[in-house]
Amino acid sequence: MPLPLALPTARLLLRPFDEGDARIVKELVNHPEVAAGILNIAVPYTVQDAEVWIGQHHAARDSGEEYVFAVTEQSGDLVGATSIRVNAEHGHGELGYWIGNAAQGRGYATETVGAMLEFGFLGLSLHRIYARHLAWNIASGKVLRKSGFGYEGRMRGHAFRWGSYHDIEVYGILREEYIAGFLDRKE
Repeated sequence: MPLPLALPTARLLLRPFDEGDARIVKELVNHPEVAAGILNIAVPYTVQDAEVWIGQHHAARDSGEEYVFAVTEQSGDLVGATSIRVNAEHGHGELGYWIGNAAQGRGYATETVGAMLEFGFLGLSLHRIYARHLAWNIASGKVLRKSGFGYEGRMRGHAFRWGSYHDIEVYGILREEYIAGFLDRKE
């Protein structure tokens, strides 16, 4: 069965990015609170940076290495991004996500993570999904715990960002844990 190109949720649509999204991605990512939490981007982030990033998605999806989705409201407004980077040899994927500052606090991150867990475990048949966040980003840890992830530990001084080293918190969830929680929610 082919993998879906888009993932609908109650209030969101996770869809592939297109070139027309680059300007909005640039605006969202350059907000200081968003930029501070995304380790693999340069700041300031340009439209050209966004175009290059978006241009890589199709090949990554086709190779099965990474699945990247734009997080959009039902109105079509782009509010964030999410991805799963797959390690097929070990049957796991790393989940990443960010939500633009103006859309934070609405539960969109939790809704996005839920859709990505379903995609990763039921669509990609992964054994394990893990996620990492900077230790100061307490809200991200709350989203992961609420979504069923277990805390696995801290990588001390692991990331260098804006002139200082930061601890990284690691969370994970196994397929059987997700399935058990999924079945509990259906009852």
